[in-house]
Amino acid sequence: MIVFAWQNYHHPHVRNLAWVLSSPALLSYLPNFHQPLTVLNDDFWQQHYQAYIPKLQALDLNPQALTDFLTQHKNHRLGYYFEYLLLFWLLDKDFHPFELIKHRATLFEGKTTIGELDFLIKNLETGKIEHWEVAIKFYLGHPPLTDALCWLGANDNDSFGRKLEHLAQKQFRYDCYQDYEIEQRCLVVKGRLFYPSSDKTLLKTAYGETLDCLSAQHLQGNWWRWDEFVHSPESAQLNWRHVDRDEWLADQQINKGLPLVSVRQLPPLATTRAELFIGFDENEQEQARCFVRP
Repeated sequence: MIVFAWQNYHHPHVRNLAWVLSSPALLSYLPNFHQPLTVLNDDFWQQHYQAYIPKLQALDLNPQALTDFLTQHKNHRLGYYFEYLLLFWLLDKDFHPFELIKHRATLFEGKTTIGELDFLIKNLETGKIEHWEVAIKFYLGHPPLTDALCWLGANDNDSFGRKLEHLAQKQFRYDCYQDYEIEQRCLVVKGRLFYPSSDKTLLKTAYGETLDCLSAQHLQGNWWRWDEFVHSPESAQLNWRHVDRDEWLADQQINKGLPLVSVRQLPPLATTRAELFIGFDENEQEQARCFVRP
């Protein structure tokens, strides 16, 4: 049985904050970027997640500080929600060596905006000024999986290849912000990749060739066509429900307690878009994720 660290928490925002800190990185390096860059890896995140467990446990009992913070920074886009959860942690200075200088540091040339840094940070251990770029991404893979342009968003309006190109060519162009000289560039990319059935069975990790730049432990799911999904012996082993974007990070079954049904009992898709389903075991613990298309 798969058990994720964030499943130890109950409150929805606390579960998602635990997901932000404890989930594995998506990338091990940034392709076609030829300057020094630190991709904040799984060792980094596990160290800081472990240090933050006492605070997460306290927030789970009394989440008021977190809910108030998110109310002040309300935005319905998933990327901003991810960013605000990370910001909440960065502002909690008792648990890490990072001092936030500026969130969304806007760069100007005269009166013209030329760019923005997600986070400008002073690392109190090294004394260096760091520029962090952060992203959360979910892509469905289409052969050949070794081509980043063949990894598409759920609505087919984005690709992993374009995102990687944008990060490499645009996001780390700047050497300073006001009087601060950037001494270290850091990249945070989290999310999940959804593999076709040709390269991944539902309950096991993917096999075969994929992108070289991926972290070995990146989160995985499947994407299937509807007929394949409802007739698979694998999907028949779990109980399922359709989920909205509020569960693209951590599942919230522990809070929602919604009915789970066998795959054959699911109503047909009412849209042409890919929709996300989560499969649970008999203890209502998440075991699989699958985007499904008509």
